[in-house]
Amino acid sequence: MTLAKDRATPVGDGQKYLEQFQDLLVQGFENPLGEEGDCRLRLTDGPSEWSLDICFSAAGLHFSGPDSSAASAELTIPVTTAQRLVEDIETVDFRDPEIMSTVRLDGNLETINRIAKALLQPSSDALTRMSAATEKASSAYRIKEVERVERPTELELLTALSEGRPMIVTDPPLPRDSRPWTLDRLANEYGDVPLRVRSAEHQETVAEFVASMRAFNAARVGKIIEGHTKPYTEGCALPEAMRSAFVPGYFSLHDYIEPQIWLGSVPVTMPASTLHRDPMDGFLYQIMGRKRLILYSPDQAPLLYPMKAWNNYQPCWVSPEQPEYQRFPRFKEAQRLEVILQPGELLVQPASWFHEVYCLDSPTFSVSYFYRH
Repeated sequence: MTLAKDRATPVGDGQKYLEQFQDLLVQGFENPLGEEGDCRLRLTDGPSEWSLDICFSAAGLHFSGPDSSAASAELTIPVTTAQRLVEDIETVDFRDPEIMSTVRLDGNLETINRIAKALLQPSSDALTRMSAATEKASSAYRIKEVERVERPTELELLTALSEGRPMIVTDPPLPRDSRPWTLDRLANEYGDVPLRVRSAEHQETVAEFVASMRAFNAARVGKIIEGHTKPYTEGCALPEAMRSAFVPGYFSLHDYIEPQIWLGSVPVTMPASTLHRDPMDGFLYQIMGRKRLILYSPDQAPLLYPMKAWNNYQPCWVSPEQPEYQRFPRFKEAQRLEVILQPGELLVQPASWFHEVYCLDSPTFSVSYFYRH
């Protein structure tokens, strides 16, 4: 990668945060696909404003002060939010409503996504967890299929996790009645609950989100942009009002980090979540519709081209549904498992297992949560 030596020279309180964003991008930006884009990053503090133009191409990454021309994408962030991003870059989640409710996104959203993701850095704890799982010598990494087990004990779950062995739990203990969940039932029981925040201009309750799902089902949508085009919560925080109904009764809520909700109307011909891995042991409870997951054991990391910029989860450059062997030749050696998760089933997924997720039915509804240990 080549990096332009000219550094933007804003003055004022926003300068140091622009410089820190620039340093993070230099460390984390990759472009193996040879993409091109430009984005103007604006920091604001009342009437004051500082800007940095970011351009990338196959030739590398380039920074400059803003000129008079319009940028194809603009990301506007208050200085207070910029400070939080810089200070918490190892743990920050761009789905956090406290962050997304303050920012403004204009223009090419894919470019904004690329820039935002390239800012991230893993914590030393996350790196240690990933490394331990990747280097683990476990026979569980050679399994040919994922076992289905009817209502195992907590000890059996902990044993599977310690071995690095995925498992599907059938008939897990659930704190709810036996009626199936539907969009109508969700809207009736939780309609006023705040659900998703995508920007300062776009915030939705459960009822509003269900309405957007129904509108999406009736529309023809072409290209999908992660986090924006499709009405899909993309793993934002499960509202506290919903947690008692949708977290299976293993361990206690205090044993998990904040649960995530995966609710939406999604195309069934492309991944709902692209290939990635998590540094913590996780559970995925399927509530509405079926999901197909493609899994790769942690020791196959060198074959899957994981990104170097990440924090809470690590995406991969390679796409199993459209492998580009010329760019990613080692992916030909990767060995995968496939599972279909039915409504009412729980996937136990040990740390660092790579997975790509397809929805076989739309609408879909799942809840994921990670074991705190």
